[in-house]
Amino acid sequence: MRLFKHAYKRGIATALLALAMASGVATSAQAASVSEGVTVIPGTYLFDFDTGSLTTGPGADVWWEQITSTSRVLMPYSTAQLAYVGQVGVGGLSFNALTVSDLEALTYSSTGISGGDVGNLLTANSVFAVKTDAGNYGKVLVTFPFFQAYQNNGLGVYWVTMTPTLPVPEADTFSMLLAGFGLMASVVRRRSV
Repeated sequence: MRLFKHAYKRGIATALLALAMASGVATSAQAASVSEGVTVIPGTYLFDFDTGSLTTGPGADVWWEQITSTSRVLMPYSTAQLAYVGQVGVGGLSFNALTVSDLEALTYSSTGISGGDVGNLLTANSVFAVKTDAGNYGKVLVTFPFFQAYQNNGLGVYWVTMTPTLPVPEADTFSMLLAGFGLMASVVRRRSV
């Protein structure tokens, strides 16, 4: 009978410790920068926002497609997805204030963003987001669109690509963990007395 009591107490202590660890769910988000830069994406080129480079296919996130001399679309490539965010200054949008959590909350699609002469969303100071082929999140500011043939219909952009948020335990988590260890220590102490 005595063996059962100790096993029972040990089981309770373990359960309380697990509860203390599990109940500390409060977290804050941290993200690391993957790449950042300024470039011009020439017409009909692929671009990888994870490496910040023009590419020939593998790892590419967008294709700056030139359909005709007046019809252009920024298309997601491979498994990457896009979300149009808006114009800087409209509705209080600030490119610098956009966090990776903001980017994660957007609705992404495999539909392209128009950059043609009609319905152009890729004007100077417009912002779009990229969920990259590698699973990272990028915020992109159109700095200057060169929609002339002699400029190769280049799309000038400034981008920042970040890793998805990782949960980081906050103080409440550690206090619950310490409370669980304290409770377990008291059970072990009572058992040894």
